[in-house]
Amino acid sequence: MVGILIIGVLNNAMQLASFPAFSQTVVKGAVLLIAVAFDVYQKKRKTKVLVANVAA
Repeated sequence: MVGILIIGVLNNAMQLASFPAFSQTVVKGAVLLIAVAFDVYQKKRKTKVLVANVAA
């Protein structure tokens, strides 16, 4: 739900600022890639902590 809100606000702001369509696509793609990378990082970190707790 939050992701939809962020993309919607970002899309609206870029249209109001008259960004070219290609730039809007690049920015939205970059935001999506950053979100996925952050999610993967969080899952790996959580797994490491979980394994360390089980091993202890």
